[in-house]
Amino acid sequence: MKWRLIEQATYSAAMNMAIDHAVYESVANEREYPTIRFYKWVNSSVSIGAYQNPKEINLDACKKHSIGVVRRMTGGRAVFHDKVDFTYSVIAPIRIFNYSIENAYREICSRIINALNDLGINASLENKNDIVIGNKKISGNAAKAMEKGVYLQHGTLIYDIDFEAMPEVLNITKDIIKEKVTSVLQHKNLSQEEVYESLKKNFTKGKEFKIEELSKFELMRTQDLAKTKYNTIMLPIGTLLKNKGACYVERGG
Repeated sequence: MKWRLIEQATYSAAMNMAIDHAVYESVANEREYPTIRFYKWVNSSVSIGAYQNPKEINLDACKKHSIGVVRRMTGGRAVFHDKVDFTYSVIAPIRIFNYSIENAYREICSRIINALNDLGINASLENKNDIVIGNKKISGNAAKAMEKGVYLQHGTLIYDIDFEAMPEVLNITKDIIKEKVTSVLQHKNLSQEEVYESLKKNFTKGKEFKIEELSKFELMRTQDLAKTKYNTIMLPIGTLLKNKGACYVERGG
């Protein structure tokens, strides 16, 4: 199967989620090949789960630290995305993973683990979608098997930790962050370029792929979604909000 690779680029929180959504639509309608995308955030940001209660994060602290807030299309708990961290998305037919979300998590997360191993960092998979070093989390991943049989998974790899903003924004003490979260730089003094090249190499290993940019349709659709869907973290009246917390404290989401 042919794949498309979209190289790392930096966008706002709303734009990043809108791009993932637009790419999903392109793949679902067979306008584009299954897609691997890497991206960063203009400002450090928080993404909350599809039905997570936004009151679980400190919105005042987000304003104070100029932290963007966006609601993901995937479920799970709040994730803090530092602007130096790495984020990816994989969008492809679920049949590639034998119609199993668990298989998909294992396959895609193994590529992050292999990238870290190549860099001399020994990581492992826990609770199907958490990547850990020892007992500390370095990567959280969320997914959704969407309509038309298309699977979307995105996640983050922590490069460095902001011990001032992250605890305050996520309503977690600094001690808990130090106890439960780790980063690339806490294990190896690696440049951004070294980490990105290892991720790219491992995500594309064994795949026939072509490096491309977003299509004109995707760019137009992204602008529309960023303005109409991802510019607010509130859900329609009557939608059931769920208390989830922060992904770094509770594993498996």
